[in-house]
Amino acid sequence: MVRPLVEEAEVFESETDQLAIEFRQGKLFSQERRSGRGWGLRVIKDGKVGFAAGTNPDKLGEMVKAAIAASVHGNRAGFDLPKPAELKPVKIFENRVMLVTADKMVSWGKELIDALGSRVPELKLDVEFGRTYREVGLANTAGIDYAFQRVEFDVTVTGLLVQDGLFWLGDYVNLSSGAHFPLHEVVGRMELLARLAKERVVLPSGDYPVVVMPTALPALLAPLLTGVNGKYKEKGVSPLIGKEGSKVLSQEITLIDNQVRPFGMATAPFDGEGVPARKNVLFDRGVFKGFLFDIATAAASGAESTGSAVRSYKRLPQPGTSNIELNPGTEELEGVIREMKTGLVVYNFIGGGQSNLLAGEVSLNIACGFRVEKGVVVGRVKDVCIAGNVYEMFQRVEGVGSTQRDLGSYFLPFVKFSSLKVASKD
Repeated sequence: MVRPLVEEAEVFESETDQLAIEFRQGKLFSQERRSGRGWGLRVIKDGKVGFAAGTNPDKLGEMVKAAIAASVHGNRAGFDLPKPAELKPVKIFENRVMLVTADKMVSWGKELIDALGSRVPELKLDVEFGRTYREVGLANTAGIDYAFQRVEFDVTVTGLLVQDGLFWLGDYVNLSSGAHFPLHEVVGRMELLARLAKERVVLPSGDYPVVVMPTALPALLAPLLTGVNGKYKEKGVSPLIGKEGSKVLSQEITLIDNQVRPFGMATAPFDGEGVPARKNVLFDRGVFKGFLFDIATAAASGAESTGSAVRSYKRLPQPGTSNIELNPGTEELEGVIREMKTGLVVYNFIGGGQSNLLAGEVSLNIACGFRVEKGVVVGRVKDVCIAGNVYEMFQRVEGVGSTQRDLGSYFLPFVKFSSLKVASKD
């Protein structure tokens, strides 16, 4: 339909079917089914990019006209759409996940709430099961005609203790591989945090050794992952420009963007433009290895796409991350805590907390954290935050945990920092 009217064209199609089961305050709150389908059309007309999106298959002709009209004022295209290439198989669809009924999810939720309620009656629980069946298709005038189906299934648990103020604790399980819901493991983790939280303690402001658990680590990684985005390389504002091949973080840190990780929430055989998915090492033992590019930012930067285009049907592709992995080290949590004199273990931050994301400046309030004294966790802290520059923080990594935690699109061990700046209201 569009081929004779433009130099190049690409259509991206996405269809989803979502099932969500939600418990609030220990009670079944809702069961929802949502579905959606849409198309995004990118064209290159007279050397400029036009884009239009829609959800009505009977109006695709109008979408073509809209994309061509938009190209009049579009950015100049400095790239060609990718040609077909070999795609490697990835594990993204497990039939057993689709066999889990809504009734089964409700049953799991009630079992979890009953089990935790019998052990920690004062804990108010919210639980959400979410399953998404997703179909993605991509075709372009260069010959690409790809598609994949993926199923994503996870559980998020949030607990609230009202005791000398409010205190949140949480847990997460990625069930996309078809694994059985690990009820007893979740109960054990939540009960441990709730038990440790019953005693409130003071941690004066100062510099302390800090262990950041996998559940809290994404907040500290966010500025680094922004810095590696090719969009900011193109704009000339990333602090990592000119540092390819240089050691900028501790040698303990090897950080990877892995779009082929089995059953990751962002795993796919190709990116949002049809470039084959792959692993991109971002930092290798602290050495910055390079930026993440889509085809537009790669062309503008004199580089090649890293297969890192992310998109929905509603928006043009842009560079972004997929599944983030931090290579495990050798440390065990019990041993690290045992060797601490005075320190802090952080399980969750609250809010974004980035004061200058690109520069790496953060000020993160701790939602769930515990003081360690003479090798023992002595109680929870409140009104405490961690502040500083993450590029400097990640130079002070003293150890990395031996096991990665599956957090859906993050696969992380804990990280021990030798010293971070901690600010407290007490």
